[in-house]
Amino acid sequence: MSRHVETPPEVGRTDAGLAVITVRYAGDEQRLLADGAVTERENEAWPDGLLSWSLFSSTDGASLMAYEQWTGDEALDRALAGSAPYLPGISSTEPAVPVRYRLHRSHVTTADRTGVAVGCVVTPVFEAEGPERQRHFVDEVFSMTKDVAPMPGSIAAHFHLSTDGTRVFNYAEWTDEQAHLDAVTAPRGEHVRRRVSGDIPGVRPCGYQRWHLHSALVAE
Repeated sequence: MSRHVETPPEVGRTDAGLAVITVRYAGDEQRLLADGAVTERENEAWPDGLLSWSLFSSTDGASLMAYEQWTGDEALDRALAGSAPYLPGISSTEPAVPVRYRLHRSHVTTADRTGVAVGCVVTPVFEAEGPERQRHFVDEVFSMTKDVAPMPGSIAAHFHLSTDGTRVFNYAEWTDEQAHLDAVTAPRGEHVRRRVSGDIPGVRPCGYQRWHLHSALVAE
């Protein structure tokens, strides 16, 4: 069983041992596909071990992202191998092998989050040459930014590592889209981005997208 909630996922929840992140291009059918995916997810059996399923729409109107939290690999494997196999991600879009991630490190930039709502999620993605490069990259980002004052509107950054060692996914929470747009054009932000993008061997930036929550379900 599942129920609707009005807020994005609690990324750092301690019972979530695995995240499955799916991004799909939707084009002009973004809203139609999103509504259909939510309806299908509501009507199907909710697998044991699935903690939450959150669907996001990109602010450019072209893509969808599903962020799923599971208790761990075993729960997902059971759901995939069931008599009515669970299909992770976004229904009615091209199926694919789910990309598994684990939350590695988080940095909360807003000390007191009481009353601070996440109005926009930004997801920079990086390709990495193996697990060692993944971890080194995140550690270097933390080192580079430790003395940099938080940008207005930044709430938190949650760095996920793909279990196959090839990707780093930053799930960054912001108060709103404009706050991130302002940060992108700020001089101090540009300096950090240049260092992150060019100074860490074995890692290649793949761009980012901005998202608004479309709908979210959690285990009952």
